[in-house]
Amino acid sequence: MTDATIRIARPEEHPRVLATYEAWGYGGGVQPEDRVYLAESGAELVGIVRRTREHEVTMLRGMQVAPEWRGRGIGWRLLRALVAELGAEECYCVPYSHLTGFYGGAGFVAIPEENAPPFLRPRMAGYRTRGLDVLVMRRPGSLEAGA
Repeated sequence: MTDATIRIARPEEHPRVLATYEAWGYGGGVQPEDRVYLAESGAELVGIVRRTREHEVTMLRGMQVAPEWRGRGIGWRLLRALVAELGAEECYCVPYSHLTGFYGGAGFVAIPEENAPPFLRPRMAGYRTRGLDVLVMRRPGSLEAGA
């Protein structure tokens, strides 16, 4: 475990989040309405994940951990914080295929792409055009039968 703390970013911190994402090579951006979870060690930003709402669908986006902080449980702590706030709400994510077990540990299940919300299909095609090995995962709402 680490000495990093997890908290929700204030809207005025979004430019810092965006600059950090860019420094780490992630270009997904930050919208004003995003709920942004931060992992910090002192003043250093060491991890970020966002909960977004797109086309009336809740999405987990932009899970990033600073390269030198990977393997220390930061991503798992960010994921747990986000999932804890979801409650009965279903959520989708588009992770790299090798992270299926990581997201699966928080209740996400890989689904066929044709069962994904329609707006995700062109996004998936764009990721694949860039050579990214990704899939769609869904965390069912806890009020769903069998969830």
